Amino acid sequence: MTYCATAALARLLPFERIDAAISATLLSFALYTCYVLWVYAVPLRRGLLSLLALVPLALIGFGPNWFGGAA
Repeated sequence: MTYCATAALARLLPFERIDAAISATLLSFALYTCYVLWVYAVPLRRGLLSLLALVPLALIGFGPNWFGGAA
């Protein structure tokens, strides 16, 4: 989850390419912590259902590479 969110943030942040990558990586530590705490706080079914958020994050972060676009 955090890996897909980091890739999506690196593409969406309006900074230079390296600055966006560093900023997204730094934010990933906070995202990971919040996601782990949230998953343990909700019922199992809802926690597993949250994995559906991976689909749009993966398409934003990795879609251009998967479908032949420029990096």
